[in-house]
Amino acid sequence: MKSFIRNKLPKKILKYFSYIRNYQHNVYSINNPINEKTNVSDFFIWSNKCKHIDFVAENTRALMLGNEVKVTHNFKFFNKNGKVIYHQKHNTKNFFERIRLNLVKFDFSYCSFIHYVDSDLSISEIFKKKNLGIKNNFCEQNRGYTIYYSSDDNSGSVVHGNFGGLTKNGKKMAITNTKKHLYTPIYKFKKDSNYDLVFNNPTDKIIDIFLWMNNFTYKKELTIPPLGTRFFHLKDYFGSISFESKLPICRALLFVNPEPNSIGNFDVFHT
Repeated sequence: MKSFIRNKLPKKILKYFSYIRNYQHNVYSINNPINEKTNVSDFFIWSNKCKHIDFVAENTRALMLGNEVKVTHNFKFFNKNGKVIYHQKHNTKNFFERIRLNLVKFDFSYCSFIHYVDSDLSISEIFKKKNLGIKNNFCEQNRGYTIYYSSDDNSGSVVHGNFGGLTKNGKKMAITNTKKHLYTPIYKFKKDSNYDLVFNNPTDKIIDIFLWMNNFTYKKELTIPPLGTRFFHLKDYFGSISFESKLPICRALLFVNPEPNSIGNFDVFHT
């Protein structure tokens, strides 16, 4: 019977039924179709407290073809309230490129940026060269890694981006869930360190994130506008923290001892 219904109903209707059935687990809106023309980025964190920040970008076109392809890596920055404030570019033909991002000092500690690629060669053209035909369920995913340096030391802390799903025009594909999620990182905060817990919002709605301290004895609320960034500074604290929100994926980017220092106790990682 199920097979009969699947064969008789239009694919678009079946897609909507599937989306509704799995609604609580979906992270993207059904109104934002994924196809080979879509250019999607993770949501990366910029820190004004760092000495400098590098970005490791991949050249998807070169990797798919097996030879160098000229591309432009774009970085678009949003202020803490989600407004576009800065754009920088880097041209290359390498398979991977480590880029020293321009040191821009904003009047806030943290903000966010996206990474996307422009090229004369489209992903659709590559599919044709590879005789793959039209791939409606594929899109160009621009990920990459940020490397944070607290001093002039040769070693930095490397992390990938936060959950994003943002197009190069700032279109927000990520959705909020109807139910709240509670997530507790497996990490013990220590009194001899201080921390910045940084969150950003890739959705088109204002979100609230509650940070619960030690067995829910105390909470802190962060309200974040679309494409905005907020952080909570924590010191003299011992124990665990839980995050409560309607984001499908809600993990803080944790900066340990974030103030510029050269004593070797700086670190950055996803909780």
